[in-house]
Amino acid sequence: MHDRRTARSTGPLASALAVLTALSSATVPALQSGQQLLDQANQTISNISTFELEEAIRQRPDTVLIDVRTPREIHLLGGMIDAPRSYNIPRGWLEFRVADTVPDPDTPIVVYCGINQRSPLAAATLMQMGYTHVSNYADGFFTWRDSGLPVEAPDLALDSMLFRKPQQVA
Repeated sequence: MHDRRTARSTGPLASALAVLTALSSATVPALQSGQQLLDQANQTISNISTFELEEAIRQRPDTVLIDVRTPREIHLLGGMIDAPRSYNIPRGWLEFRVADTVPDPDTPIVVYCGINQRSPLAAATLMQMGYTHVSNYADGFFTWRDSGLPVEAPDLALDSMLFRKPQQVA
């Protein structure tokens, strides 16, 4: 004897099983390491040297430099490259804040970090977002600073907890 309730209740179960079977056969990309992502980014971006960055700053004053390090790194590690249009947009916020700083996708942009680990990923991201003239400063901030080139010290704003009021010495 066949129970009608059993037949009806297995219908949704069979549908769910079919969906799970289809999903389990979907191709999932292999896990990639950070180094693999960095290697892929480096194959798609344009890198420039210290000399080329100096030339870009001199010859193209509209060039925007974006330091993708954190503000804390900039403060603790000696500032950022001094250029007319130099900005700090941390790598974790780049996708969300760059359009406010660089609304024109044809603006020349150079990204950099300390040792060329985050900036290639930032350059690749900007290109994916539609920015057309993106370069990565591959030598990084420390090479720039250690070469004695102009560095902008972090601004310790008066209203910041980092600002120290003068103290009277007894």
